[in-house]
Amino acid sequence: MPGSTLPGQGDLFAGGGWEVPVHAARAPPVSDPVDPRTVDDRLLLEKLPLAGSADCSAFVDEAVRRQIAGAVPALDALCRRFKGFGMTHPVREQTVALAGLAAIGGPEAAATVQRLLTEHVVAEPGLSFALKAAARLRVRVPPTIVHDALNACEPDLRASACRCARFWPAAIPRLIELLEDLNHDVARDAAIALGVAGRCEAVPFLVGLVMQEPTNEVIEALVTVGSDECFVALGRVGDVWPDLRHLVIRALAASDHRLATTLLRRIDPDHPMIVTDER
Repeated sequence: MPGSTLPGQGDLFAGGGWEVPVHAARAPPVSDPVDPRTVDDRLLLEKLPLAGSADCSAFVDEAVRRQIAGAVPALDALCRRFKGFGMTHPVREQTVALAGLAAIGGPEAAATVQRLLTEHVVAEPGLSFALKAAARLRVRVPPTIVHDALNACEPDLRASACRCARFWPAAIPRLIELLEDLNHDVARDAAIALGVAGRCEAVPFLVGLVMQEPTNEVIEALVTVGSDECFVALGRVGDVWPDLRHLVIRALAASDHRLATTLLRRIDPDHPMIVTDER
């Protein structure tokens, strides 16, 4: 019967890495194993778009390590090779390619990720990986994609969308709602996005977060909001987390908040900024 599935027959569009006749002409399988560390740049770029699930990480890592000119189009081709796949789970080749684009960085990689998103090359199960790459590259993701992802059932997708929502003021009310999300990662990323947008609604969450899970992103979000409570929390981080003191010092030195100099003097009395101020 047309459209029927024989017993034991897999769904060709359920995942990645399956070679089917309709794709064979443009994406033939790699016939001979190749160690990407042993080939020149030309051959590496030739093999990269055809990499399979087992060896795609090695090829992408080597291309990123070498920073080869032409790596971005090759990664784009690897991603597009599996357009239409991954309807039930992420396609490994696509997720690895997206991570490679984010690692390479730059305007070309950012534009490529934006096109992959707007042209729906990555299906929803892998969309969180595309949004993570977009956030790292500071890509302005189309608001319709952000809106849908912020309301998705999958927590990873909501969390990734929070990182991209900072560019869209219309997403602020939804981000405020997500501060109470039952998934911690979603609430954390919503708080960081709100903090970067300068929203005071995120302060209570950020203050608690910076004491438990201090990161550069959380510190920058607190500085951006810039309330007294935020800077007092930063001062505590400098005391409680010595390994992160350099991040706090850098944030304080870059701020013109009235408490910044006071805290900086206490945490790092020998900082050049303090010496300059006292002369």
